[in-house]
Amino acid sequence: MAARKGQLTETTTLLPTHSNPQVSRKRVFAAVAAVLAAGGLFSWLLLAFSRHGVADTSSKRLSSAAVGRYLHITDLHVDPNYVEGATTYSQCHRRPPHILPPDYDSAKDGHAHTGRFGIPQAKCDSPVALINATSEHLRREWAHKLDFVIWTGDSGRHDGDPEQPRTFEQIVEGNDIAANALRRAFKKIPIVPNIGNNDISPHNELAAPGHKRARKTFRALARSWHPLVPKDQMATFHYGGYFAKDVVDYDGGKGGITALSLNTIYWYRANAKVGGCRAKDSPGLAQLAWIRYQMRRARMRNRDIILLGHVLPNRDNYRPSCYHGYARTVTQTVPSPSLKSTGSEELVNVPPPSLKSTGSEELVNVHAQLFGHSNVDVWAFVGQEAKWINSHDPLGIVASNVTDKRLWWEREVDEESGRFGKLIRDVWSTDVTHVAISQPDERAWEDMEDDPQVHFAESADHIVPVVNATAKQSLPNDFVETLLKEFERVLVQNPQNPRLGVTTISPSIIPKYVPSFRIFHYLRSQPASGERWWHLPVGTLLDYDVYWANIHKLNTKTNVDVRSFFTRLYRFSDVYKIDDLSINSYLKWAERLLSSKALRKRFRSLTYLGTQ
Repeated sequence: MAARKGQLTETTTLLPTHSNPQVSRKRVFAAVAAVLAAGGLFSWLLLAFSRHGVADTSSKRLSSAAVGRYLHITDLHVDPNYVEGATTYSQCHRRPPHILPPDYDSAKDGHAHTGRFGIPQAKCDSPVALINATSEHLRREWAHKLDFVIWTGDSGRHDGDPEQPRTFEQIVEGNDIAANALRRAFKKIPIVPNIGNNDISPHNELAAPGHKRARKTFRALARSWHPLVPKDQMATFHYGGYFAKDVVDYDGGKGGITALSLNTIYWYRANAKVGGCRAKDSPGLAQLAWIRYQMRRARMRNRDIILLGHVLPNRDNYRPSCYHGYARTVTQTVPSPSLKSTGSEELVNVPPPSLKSTGSEELVNVHAQLFGHSNVDVWAFVGQEAKWINSHDPLGIVASNVTDKRLWWEREVDEESGRFGKLIRDVWSTDVTHVAISQPDERAWEDMEDDPQVHFAESADHIVPVVNATAKQSLPNDFVETLLKEFERVLVQNPQNPRLGVTTISPSIIPKYVPSFRIFHYLRSQPASGERWWHLPVGTLLDYDVYWANIHKLNTKTNVDVRSFFTRLYRFSDVYKIDDLSINSYLKWAERLLSSKALRKRFRSLTYLGTQ
């Protein structure tokens, strides 16, 4: 019998797949039964949400013409070598029998035979069949509803199979497949790509701008993503792997949103090829200067900013000087580029979005800070280190003028002088496709390092810094408990700190837990006086939905309706009972969270998409 329109059949192929059609459905059913018997995971998930009454109570309030939408998708981790029916022990690359260790216990594996669309909570990446289905679902259900797409990196597979070591060419292939899938789904709206730590080789390691491997990486990704990086940003991307892109103009022609795609690998602790953000020639410091330059341009053009990157900014992930520099840069205003700054004016703190000023002194609004990497569904504060941020000399560099609150590199950006003035003129403001950058082939970065000398050990979930061979691993085991302590620190130590920002991590397509993505809702135009949200500035985030694919169930079907491949798991405002996603709303929610055991339990459940 022919499949209905909108179904994905065994012969439907948007991109090449490596499924084995000879794997019997009985084996797939057996694998699913084993998983459900082991934990009853998704039965529990659906029951839990039905008990909490997570219903579509806010659809009407988000149907206003003033509301726009965009997609955040991350961590596709495409694996063309994925084999349906393989064991997870082989990274889903080989079917049994294959060589197993003598102490291997298949009963403990739990996922002995993988399914067509992947297997949740296993050490496997995304089969191309999952990418195909995701692309077709997005094309049919969302392409006509969205304003733009944010894609925060890690499209290459992990390098966890010693029998099939990952090559740079395979990383590029993964990005080719992911970019093709998104371009096919969204032919008419902007897509903003981003570099992840598994989009480079070796993973986590990226040399400074101008080095041979960095040039090779940026050129290859620019080809894979073409034409998603704007032509007038190609010189900047070839220099540092970051770029800016206008993604939407607000209704009425008054401003819009510019996305800054960041290269977080230059701030990442695990990147041993570069140091911190102190030295004048630090790649991480150069990127901070570039953000400041872009914020000046945004202020001149009356545009808001979305910051997107792969690795979440926090003290565990970033080198200290880079993390504090990031927090300082994105939570303060900058002088208008149309004026030659004297340096004597005091930089004004950015208030919550609901208090955004108007007129000639209107502040740059960081609309959102979106990240991936961790595969979880969570948000966190950034900028709570008020003591550091308010310091006149946080990096130990004495200002030449006591009335000038800026750091030396901030002055160079504002006045377009010195090293960063040269970068602005020669690279960041040019529209040529490539700029030759002179750097030595090798560089000893220890002289610019601001952290203890460490090496990094990888666990299943974290890059763990280890100071010496006998030192204890220092990162906490419980990610949620760490976040709750951060919330408490923000509320108790400095509840009135106006420099706070909010960062969000979206769940991933790779079935680390379950394939998921977020749809954000924001004010695209100003509502009429008296209407809902009329008091909020255009660009304010209002809400988001999390969508998931129940691949346990989908793996058992021959014909899959791609329109319902992903379904809504929950809406943020329905679960957490807040009116919008302004900083004030997040602070109120954090206060309620810390005072309620039931809310903390729900927060933990949603962080891991109901799997823990």
